[in-house]
Order: sequence, then structure tokens, then C-alpha cells
Amino acid sequence: MKTEDGKLQAMIFDVQSFSTHDGPGIRTNVFFKGCTLRCPWCANPESQKGTPQLLYTKMKCVGCMFCAKVCPHGAVTAVTDPEEIAKYGHVRHDRSKCDKCTTHECVNACFQEALSVAGELMTVDDVMAKIDRDSVVYGAKGGVTVSGGDPLLHPDFLEELLRRCHEKAYNVVLESELCVPTENLERVMPYINLYYTDCKVIDPEAHKRIMGASNDVILKNLRLIGERCPERMVLRTPIIPGYTDSDENIDGIAKFAAECHFPTMNILPYHKLGVTKHERLGSTYLLPDVQPPSDARMRELADIIESHGVKCIIN
Repeated sequence: MKTEDGKLQAMIFDVQSFSTHDGPGIRTNVFFKGCTLRCPWCANPESQKGTPQLLYTKMKCVGCMFCAKVCPHGAVTAVTDPEEIAKYGHVRHDRSKCDKCTTHECVNACFQEALSVAGELMTVDDVMAKIDRDSVVYGAKGGVTVSGGDPLLHPDFLEELLRRCHEKAYNVVLESELCVPTENLERVMPYINLYYTDCKVIDPEAHKRIMGASNDVILKNLRLIGERCPERMVLRTPIIPGYTDSDENIDGIAKFAAECHFPTMNILPYHKLGVTKHERLGSTYLLPDVQPPSDARMRELADIIESHGVKCIIN
């Protein structure tokens, strides 16, 4: 996507400064909207769609209804039942109308800041301005992490952004599901210092059933990185009870990692950080009853991984 004067744009839902996660040192994390997968446990559901989405924080809402007065689509209705207010907040939104809105007058009308929008079009210059501002704290290890969603769904924008980061010697981490055309990956490989990629389910049919897409292209792209620069890969598997935590699945992923010569795997215990975000989006969290795995179970899975000669880190 380009502006009228030809500048590249991408839909970004957050730029986090001074992050100490998702890469070494202090980093600027750039989050792109749009993802090809639909993981039931997704902690950033606002990243899945490639368009802006309204977020509603019910705890901040006082029911003034100023948002309803300015909404041109009649998408806001008052909630009057006390039990319903406790569950949903003072208002309900017709998301089919909110998702089509391009102006979001309601956000500016909400003096309690209960409403916000996830996603705005930014140019490479816009993002680089934030990165350059933060660069004074990067030091020897810090830098830029591009994440999402999946940044590789924006190949033109991403290539230009990372080329400019490379010219300034910023350390770059690519956080991607790699469920994208291989040519998108190849375009940016010259600029990547470290790859963070999930391998959640090794069986293609199970992967498609759970996440809505086969893992064929993911494994293809992982093999490409394994051929060219395996030492730069941090392969991660979220441990979701009932979905990814079987001995067979972890053994299969570890065997694949060893074949690709990836030095380490990270296993990440399930958490429920996505619950609140789903609530703010007006969507339903699909795993309300799943509980995090025990420390003992995480250690058992780590032992399976390390039996293949791959170092396992439990995060």
C-alpha cells in the first residue's frame, strides 16, 4: 500500500519502546497487523485482521453514551441490566458495523479513554522516526524487533524498513510464523540478525485443523533458514495442554529442529494474557478452561527435546 505521493504504508497496531523482551538488550518492537493463522490461544487477537479494530475497556466506561451520540452507524447501544453491565460494561457494540467504520468518532468522544483503535497506517518514515528516537538506548545488544501478526505479509514495506535499519547497523529480530510465500522471507534475509519462529504442531493435518492452515510452507521456510543460517534461529513451541503438549508432537518438533541444525528450542508455558484482549475486541476466547502446564511437565518435555541434541530453554 502506498500514499498518494508514493510512500509505502503498512497497518501497524503498536510500536513499543524500551522493550526487554523479544530479543537481546533494549529494543523497539514494531507490531504489524495481519496473520495467516488463527491459533485458539492467541495472546494478540487484535493482530489477526489486517484492518483497524475498535477496543473497548469496560472498566473505564461510565455509561455517559457520548460515543452513541456521535456514532454515524448506530453501532452503540446502552446496557441497563446490572448483571449485564458487570459482564459487558455499560455499552454494547455491533462489531459488524464498527469493523467497517473508518472514522471512529466515538474514540475522540470518550473522555474516559475507554475506547481506542488497534491499527493505523504508518509509513516507513513514521516507523523509522520512532526507531531512531529509541536508538540511543540500544547499546551493543539492543535493536529492533518486527513482530505481529506477521510482518512478512507486508514484504515491500518490511524490506525497505529493514534495509534502512541495516544501514544504521541496528540489530534486527524477525518474529514471524513464516506461513507466507518463501520469496517474502528471502527478500529480507540479508537484514536479519535473529529469527524467532513458532513451531506449534508438527503434523500438517493437525496444524490445519487447529490453526486454520497447513504448516507445509512454515516447514519449508524453516528448512531454508536451517540451510543458510541455523545459528540465528530461536525455535519456539508454546505448550498448550490438549493442543501442542503431547510427547509425540514435541518429539517430532525436536527431531525436525535437529535436522535443521537449530541449536536451541524455547518452550513457553500456556498463559491467558489474551483473555482481556478478546474481551476488549468483543470476541470470544476459545480456551477458558485450559490450565497452564506444571513445572514438572515442562521439564519432561525439555528432556524429550534435549534427547535429540537440541538445547531446551523453558521460558
